[in-house]
Amino acid sequence: MTAQSIGIFTIAFPDPYTISYENDKFATLSSNVSFQYPITSNIQTLSTKNVERGNDPYGILFVPDLQSDLCKKNEGAFVPANATRQNNLPRDTEYALVAFAPWFSPDCMKEYFAAARTDPAVKSFLVYQPGTSLSMPPVMNDPSWGLGDGGSWKSANNFPTYALSSISGSIIVDQLSKYSGNITDAPHGHELASLFNPTDYVRLWATVNTESGSQLPSLWVFLVIVLGLLIIIIGSTSFCMHVIQRRRRNNLRQRVVNGEIDLEAIGVKRLTVPREYLEKLPLYTYSAGPNDQGLEKAHQDAPAQAENIPSPTIEGGTGLKSTPLTRPSSAPPLAAPSHGTSPAFSQPTCPICLDDFESNESQVRELPCQHIFHADCIDTFLISNSSLCPMCKKSVLPSGYCPATITNLMVRRERNIRRIRARSGAVGASAATPTQPSSVSASRPPRAFGSLGSRLGQTSIGRRVFSAPERTQSRPLDIEMSGANPAPSPAVNVIGSPPAPEISPAAVQPPPNNAEECTEPSAPNRREWARQRALAMLGNRHVPEEGEDEEPRRPLWRRGLRRVFPGFR
Repeated sequence: MTAQSIGIFTIAFPDPYTISYENDKFATLSSNVSFQYPITSNIQTLSTKNVERGNDPYGILFVPDLQSDLCKKNEGAFVPANATRQNNLPRDTEYALVAFAPWFSPDCMKEYFAAARTDPAVKSFLVYQPGTSLSMPPVMNDPSWGLGDGGSWKSANNFPTYALSSISGSIIVDQLSKYSGNITDAPHGHELASLFNPTDYVRLWATVNTESGSQLPSLWVFLVIVLGLLIIIIGSTSFCMHVIQRRRRNNLRQRVVNGEIDLEAIGVKRLTVPREYLEKLPLYTYSAGPNDQGLEKAHQDAPAQAENIPSPTIEGGTGLKSTPLTRPSSAPPLAAPSHGTSPAFSQPTCPICLDDFESNESQVRELPCQHIFHADCIDTFLISNSSLCPMCKKSVLPSGYCPATITNLMVRRERNIRRIRARSGAVGASAATPTQPSSVSASRPPRAFGSLGSRLGQTSIGRRVFSAPERTQSRPLDIEMSGANPAPSPAVNVIGSPPAPEISPAAVQPPPNNAEECTEPSAPNRREWARQRALAMLGNRHVPEEGEDEEPRRPLWRRGLRRVFPGFR
């Protein structure tokens, strides 16, 4: 590890041979009575052998001994004779050591390294090039650090090597000569003698700090910081979007409860009628009044030619030819009949199975819009298909009914419909000019197919937009509401319901098993067949449960992204 700072301190410790216990505690002397020299700059790392993060080198400073006489003679010009040596330290102890020497000759430096390697207590080696320079020492690959062995000395040593500036090395080696003898020989010796035992050692201590508090973080730390910032940004954005979507859901729920919005009428969500609401709807036994009987008799007495009725017609249940039956219109009257029954009882035919009600036998259920149906037909339709009346598209649910769960998809659809209505209204307002009277525009015939915005704008006064069932089969000719073949009526544009194609009667009659089995089935079987066929034509599609996603299946990553960022498209 690269050295960031080196601290030189003065310590005092007892002579291990005068005490009866193992001592590993050193006392650091204060700066007013000892030498302290922190080095925070101009440090060059030459070798990082056996240095790990959190394991900084430290130990008592000393100068290793030389072997050759030439090196001892040359050393005298740089190292004082009384500098701290291994002989000035307690012998046969495991005290940590830090070697210190001037780099004045390659051969002498090899002897310094060899002497330091013989002592396993050496933790590091501090060197300096003699001189008076305060500048940074040369870099590690500089030739001045070469020993003529191609740099093998770095791997041969089992300790790291650090280089100091020339002036710093000169100051330290001078202090080593002052703290090598008895306690009374050290600077401020008399004061120290009064504080410590005269046999105690007072020496210099070095600590190498390899951790940096100011340098730039490493690459992985930088990546962690960037990743943390991204997580914070994504989390805060997701939180804000969740809060906004929650407000929108609560707002939509409140408007639904207040009766301002009908979710199914505007095409936001397909709703069904719960069983507890369905059981509250009135259930009657159908009874035909005198007005209805007179109307049926008048239709039966009228000749077929006057009503332009083809003779004969084909029955839908058996395919047999018979005299056509006449039925009054299924539209409810504007005023209550005189026979005192419910106004809807003037409707003699179930609009779902297209079968007549049998007086005093058929169980009919009346909807809030006063349309009546067979109980079996309308119950199945309301529970599994839609909550709107099949006739007038009015909601059967009570005002203010709201689903248990309001989803983000429902909010998004309602907002889109509201925007389209607002745009269509703005376009209609800008199209009208002061010079053009309103009567002229009102006299124009409506177009058969308007824009999506105009059709959505008409939902408040017309039929619902998207819940009109799609007809999978055309209605057979033999079970029309009237046996007559009336003149073609003007086409009624039901929004969301395309016109059904014409098919032949043979395509809808049930195929017989053989030619001899073409007999008329019983009335209940024919009614059940007609009811099932009518429900199929009404589009008995699957209605999503509460909380179930109404959107088509999307890729997993897209669904996950929408969960994190609600409202994402």
